[in-house]
Amino acid sequence: MKKRICSLLLTAALMIGMLPSAFAGFENFAAQATYTPGQFTDVKDDAWYVDNVRVAYEYGLINGQSATRFAPDSSLTVAEAIKMAACLHSIYYTGSAEFATSQPWYSTYVDYALQNGILSAARSDYTQPASRAVFASVLAAALPADALTAINSIADGAIPDVSTSASYADAVYLLYRAGVLTGSDSAGSFLPTSTIKRCEAAATLTRMADPSLRQTFSLTVSTKLTASEVYTRCMPAVFKLYSYDARGNVLSMGSGVLISANGDAVTCGHIANGVQRLVAEMMDGTKREVSIYDINTTADISHIRVVGSGLPYLETSNDVQVGDSVYALGYPGGGSAKVTAGTVTNPQNQDYLTTLIESTASVISGNSGGALVDAQGRLIGITVSSRGSGSPSYSVPISVLETLEGSAAVSPAVYTSTHQPDASNCYAKLYPVPDFGAITGVPLLGSVKDRGTTYFYYRMSDLNGDGTRQLLQYYAALNGNTFYQFSDGVFTSSAGYLLSVKMVETTYQGVEALGVCVSGISSQPIGGLVQAADLSFAAICASRRLSCMHPGISFDFTKSALKVSYMLIFQFFLSNNAK
Repeated sequence: MKKRICSLLLTAALMIGMLPSAFAGFENFAAQATYTPGQFTDVKDDAWYVDNVRVAYEYGLINGQSATRFAPDSSLTVAEAIKMAACLHSIYYTGSAEFATSQPWYSTYVDYALQNGILSAARSDYTQPASRAVFASVLAAALPADALTAINSIADGAIPDVSTSASYADAVYLLYRAGVLTGSDSAGSFLPTSTIKRCEAAATLTRMADPSLRQTFSLTVSTKLTASEVYTRCMPAVFKLYSYDARGNVLSMGSGVLISANGDAVTCGHIANGVQRLVAEMMDGTKREVSIYDINTTADISHIRVVGSGLPYLETSNDVQVGDSVYALGYPGGGSAKVTAGTVTNPQNQDYLTTLIESTASVISGNSGGALVDAQGRLIGITVSSRGSGSPSYSVPISVLETLEGSAAVSPAVYTSTHQPDASNCYAKLYPVPDFGAITGVPLLGSVKDRGTTYFYYRMSDLNGDGTRQLLQYYAALNGNTFYQFSDGVFTSSAGYLLSVKMVETTYQGVEALGVCVSGISSQPIGGLVQAADLSFAAICASRRLSCMHPGISFDFTKSALKVSYMLIFQFFLSNNAK
């Protein structure tokens, strides 16, 4: 009997040793230091976080930045976040948070985090402010899953600004469900790209160490987002996009949208085509270099890549119906982020060379390349243009992205150098200005050269119908050959070709004609794109009489035989001068 009892006791002891560490791990969190009220002069007795700072300090999870200063409103660094996670892990499993000193100071914590699976790989940003996404990722890995038992009902997709496909989503949802994180507003928004304050970190640490402090709440998936919710959830994935010429001058400013955590993104073709450099400015103000996979100039869409990983992004959808609620997101006028609401009036507008989504969401200069999202916050299109008042607006369906090629992204300078315009469709000795006749099949009526400008004339009656289709073809060709900037009726090249193109309604030897005027310029101008209401072809081509008159040629800008909507040059309109 005595042997049997000893055997049972030994078996029980072995079983206890095999129990999950969570069974007793929280008992290891106890006061290891003494916190004196007023110890940190910048932590007031009535501050909401005073008890969190006290407990986290006593447990050895967080220190002050000096003996008397805690810096509650300072941003937590990545290194500090890793230290906190390492201390949590060490105390939970061993009851101690004693670490050897090292140079730099955080390397001992980084080594521990790598050895114990808190970090999957070394980082290069230890001294930088930690985003909430980074903080959640390292903290969630500090304790075993059974120490973070779910007490809250948080449906997948219920956190407004955390896509379930984001690299940090599992960690964030785990901490929400465990009651460690509760969100930053009534909707439960996480703000993944925002930095976290030290006082907020202290509150999170105490909930990690003491389950009794965890919060109970629930979040359900909303069927439709409000404009405010769309802004919170989607805007971090939308960025300003600056293009530069070879001299380092800003050519234009538009918008872009991230579609994957590793930096895959989309913008308008006319923002990226022919430029030497692209820079994305994220919503938090950080700037990142941008490379190019491919550009479809006819559809005016570009597949690009923003340098970085773990970036906020939007899921995509091809489901667009008449009457759907939609939101346009971007940086109108180069200013602050903005969301405008509208409805889809035509999901397949085929008036142009590419099928476009037409909606009532207002879009103005600077929005070019921005996001058109549905009521669930999914990306359905890339905004490219609008009428002069901003509505209706037009967006390229995101499905067009599937037609682009390019398996590796290259710098804009390399892309420009390897995608030269085709000389076979250009005017002789005026490369790379596209030949209107070669592009559209309209025969040349005549040409005149005078003082650095060559005028090519095409009989109006040779155009099909009102000429709309042929004008669209030529605008697309101009765009493809890097002539997309539109200022005072003049197209100039983003690639630095010292030629400009202007079109006019005129007469040539008594015949009504379309004139294509190609002039040399002494330097590459920085051009902005105008925004206007519906314009006649004459007004689009020129706003004033040419100073040079030729025998037998008169220019009459009052004609409106070719009525062309502002929308007919959608490829060129929504870039903004950002000098």
